[in-house]
Order: sequence, then structure tokens, then C-alpha cells
Amino acid sequence: MMKSIAAMTIAGMTVAMVMVGGAPAAYAQAAAPVAMKPNPTGMPSVTGIDALYSGKSWIWSDGAAYFSPNRKFVAWAGSGKDVSYVQGTWWVSPLGWVCFQGLWHANGPSGRNSTCFSHRMGPEQVMYQRKEPGGDWYVFKHAQPMAGDEYAKFKAGDLASAGMMKAKEELKALKAVSARN
Repeated sequence: MMKSIAAMTIAGMTVAMVMVGGAPAAYAQAAAPVAMKPNPTGMPSVTGIDALYSGKSWIWSDGAAYFSPNRKFVAWAGSGKDVSYVQGTWWVSPLGWVCFQGLWHANGPSGRNSTCFSHRMGPEQVMYQRKEPGGDWYVFKHAQPMAGDEYAKFKAGDLASAGMMKAKEELKALKAVSARN
């Protein structure tokens, strides 16, 4: 029984290698597991990471964040009773971390929060990212950017401040309604 399972596994791997080997390079990259571990010795430069974030907005499914060149950070998320926003600062550490902190305002108590993402370089100049502490590594950016890269959600310019101001007004209105009740 063990011999036949091993033979089937090897046969399955051979078929997979033949199928990927005959596919275009972009398909082979896309078919690779997303949760690959990065090369632990592949530390990207601070200036390289800074260039990826500075002056750009990170578009989220329910909000956005802006990393200004002067180290100011603004973001918003959610809508209605779940809307929140933050104004704060961001920086890049010598360890390849991008961190942002500020006072998050929400429908309820506000609170200061810091969030960090670490970055590492893997084979073929693929940059990986994970939320700290100890999140799972995922592809942040390929050397030749691909549509599925997290970095594809970054856009030049400030696409977050207007949403942050709208979130601020929504929260102000929610608090006014709560104060009347």
C-alpha cells in the first residue's frame, strides 16, 4: 500500500511538472503557491521599500490608506456604523518593516494603534510581505508586477484623504444622533 501511494505521488508530481513546464512563464508563476516562504537572507533596502509606499495610496476592499512623502498617514475603512478613520505617521525600519500608527476614530471609543508589515525578498526578485507579529508570508510584488500582487492595489497619489474626511463627517453625524437619544 505504501509503495503504491508513493508511486501515485511521484506520478502526480511528474504530471504537474509537465503541465507547468509547457505553460507560459506567467501562468507558471501564477500557479505557484502564494504562501511560499521567502529567502530569509533576502532583505530589501530601506530606500527601496520607501519608494514603494511614499506618495502612494493602498486601496482596500472597504477603504484606503495614504503614505505621504512627509511621513503623514491617513486612512479610512468601513461604512455606516462600522466606519473608522485614522490620522498619524508612517516609517520604514532598518529591518524591512513598514509601520503606521495613529489614533483610530470609530463609532465608540477611539484608540491609538500601530500596525507593521515586514518585507523580504525571495527567489527571482519576488518581494513577500506579512503582517507583524507573525502573520503568514504572501506575495507582495513580483519583479515584473502581476495582477494578483498585493502591490497592484497601490496607486500613485492621495486617494484616501477624501474618504477619511467623509468618514470623519459620518462619525460626527453618528455621534450627534447618539447624543440626542
